[in-house]
Parts: sequence; C-alpha cells; structure tokens
Amino acid sequence: MTQFNDYLYPMNEAHVRLHYDGDSFHLDGLPEGCEPEQLPESFRRGMSAIYNLLETLAPGLSCISVLGVWFHRDPDPLVAFALWLQMDSEGFYLPMASSASLFRENGIPYFHKPLESVLK
Repeated sequence: MTQFNDYLYPMNEAHVRLHYDGDSFHLDGLPEGCEPEQLPESFRRGMSAIYNLLETLAPGLSCISVLGVWFHRDPDPLVAFALWLQMDSEGFYLPMASSASLFRENGIPYFHKPLESVLK
C-alpha cells in the first residue's frame, strides 16, 4: 500500500474504520502486514458491549463504526476517536463526550489530542 501522507502523521500509524454489526467485525484501512486478528479481545468485548447498549437506545441500529488510529507493532494497536451509528437508511456520529465515555467505560482506549498541542 502506497502512503502519500508522510507529512500528516507518522508512518507507523494508519487511520482505520472498524465496523461491528452485532455478529462480526470488519476493519478497513489496515496498513500492509497488519491483520484484523491483532485486535485485542478486550476491544472486541468492548465493541460488543457498546453495540448492545446502543441497540437498546437506538431502534433500527444496523451497525456501529469506530474510527481510530492503528499503531503498527503496539500491544494495543487501535485507539478510537469517533463513533458512527448506522441506522436503516442513515446514520450519525455520537457527540465526542458520549463516545469518549462509552470507550472509557468499555475498556477501549480513546485518542484525544488537546487543542493547545495542535495550535503550537
């Protein structure tokens, strides 16, 4: 896979999307040499718990997608930063505070870069 974003973020990370429909996982955007099986079991359990909770709160939920940063060769390779809820025909992102809370409560690392570090 050719990467054209050398100056945007380090080469050992990739921005990925993890989809979960209540039964199976699908990862998009993994760098070459990385396997979906590298996703820790705690992350899989956390995604399942989040899906089950949101399914009761949002009738018509068909899947959830977590946007995250994949750190190649790290013991916990995926850090989440956004949560998308796909309904039957449309979807929406959960507010950042809600997503961060769900990730934290379910053992999923949350990626947060304070604004002041971005502005420097």
